[in-house]
Amino acid sequence: MPIRTTLLTRLRNVGVGLLAAATLFSCEQYQEPINVVGNSWLGYQPFYVQNILHPELTPEQLNVTMLVSDVSVVRMLTNQAASVAFLSLDNALSLNSRTDLNFCIAAVLSSSYGADAVLAHPDVYSKINSDEALVIGMEDSALSRFMLSRWLELHAIDPQRVQRQIVTPAGQLRAFQSKQFDAVIAYAPYTKQLEQAGAVTVFSSREIKDEIIDTVIVRQKVWQPYQHVLKNYVTKNWDQALQAIANNHSEDFNTLAQLAELSKLELTNALADLQLYNSKASREFLATRYAQVSATVASHLVDSGLHTSVKALPVCEGML
Repeated sequence: MPIRTTLLTRLRNVGVGLLAAATLFSCEQYQEPINVVGNSWLGYQPFYVQNILHPELTPEQLNVTMLVSDVSVVRMLTNQAASVAFLSLDNALSLNSRTDLNFCIAAVLSSSYGADAVLAHPDVYSKINSDEALVIGMEDSALSRFMLSRWLELHAIDPQRVQRQIVTPAGQLRAFQSKQFDAVIAYAPYTKQLEQAGAVTVFSSREIKDEIIDTVIVRQKVWQPYQHVLKNYVTKNWDQALQAIANNHSEDFNTLAQLAELSKLELTNALADLQLYNSKASREFLATRYAQVSATVASHLVDSGLHTSVKALPVCEGML
């Protein structure tokens, strides 16, 4: 059975079990092992590749699962079926602001530099420049809303023209091909799949440098007793995962390409659209740039109408 099929079957089965578990435990309980979840964003996939090819490296206290969307990730965290997540900063700030779960940020994994984008049919420009309504396909997440808000703002498009159509990342390609919307908000590897189908980029994270960063967040009540395990995971394990995919002839790189459903050349090009931070770079970012970037993202979340105020997301104790 192909590696990708095996991995996705395993991840899907675990995800179903975790969702069921969420209904069985009270708000103040969490299971062993600690559940770590994330979506299929390319910047998280080095962790998933490590988990399937080198399971002995993953601490036995952690259960790592790739879910289908940000919505699934946030639901797992909200239901307290998971306590650790790979999540974009805007999604993390939004979640922390509307719950009493009290997360902290343990690491910065990547910064998007074109890997998040608004893609459209080639003939969309005439419609964008008119007064017609625009149907925008998007996941129902803080990240998608953030991308939409920044595109409309920076390109002077009237928000009143926008009709949002909710579509999961996995369903975006088929919906694009059947012309269910004018444009779609997507992230890698789905951006590359849409480009292969003829989509053109009308806006990307290149225009909003450092506003879309991807993080590891942890409930503080879990971080405290498991700080040593979790700190090692987001530093030592992450560095090993990055080193493993650095060689494009390695089994890890080949598996990453299969998981992302991209050719090796397409994967190389996709990786060029994001900056991956090793643990040293993550610490430097958290120490020198995180406060400003977090404030900027929080301001845009308020301006977009998603929140009236944003609760700060502190750096986890011992990470600086």
